[in-house]
Amino acid sequence: MVKYLVYIETIGDPVTDKGPVAHVPALPGASARGKTIEEARENVRAAIEEYLSLLRDVGEPVPKASEDVHLEFEEVDSTTFLTDYDALRPNEMETLFRWMAVSRQELMDMVKNLPEDALDWKPDDDTPAIREILCHLAEADLWYTDRLKQWPEAPIFRLAATRGVALERLRALSEE
Repeated sequence: MVKYLVYIETIGDPVTDKGPVAHVPALPGASARGKTIEEARENVRAAIEEYLSLLRDVGEPVPKASEDVHLEFEEVDSTTFLTDYDALRPNEMETLFRWMAVSRQELMDMVKNLPEDALDWKPDDDTPAIREILCHLAEADLWYTDRLKQWPEAPIFRLAATRGVALERLRALSEE
């Protein structure tokens, strides 16, 4: 039997009228939302099964489909989890990098041949279009990775560093 810790955010920025979010730190990207905590628990089970199935399909050493999966749930009121502070070993980093590449490629393969009108279709006014979701995911990657940059603490040096990045990016723009 394999065990996974699942954090369910019960308050905070990500908790909207759409409900709490469940995250599985050991399986980055395996998360689900539900209108209730119980629905988030049910939805994250399905997300874990799909995630593990994808990893099995590409030959990653993950639990077999026949193996029992036990989930340990912890309700939290923060978007930073205790496990976020655990140091990763080098081999764990390489595994996570592979999983990130696999999951992104899977998404790109799913949407690359969709016609333009399918990318913009919305079932209702409250649901974002596929194009909006894809752009949101791209922006989230940038937002998260930008947070990894160590900015100077001193205001003068921070101002210089951030302006340097802004100028570098602006200079790289094309005339278009």
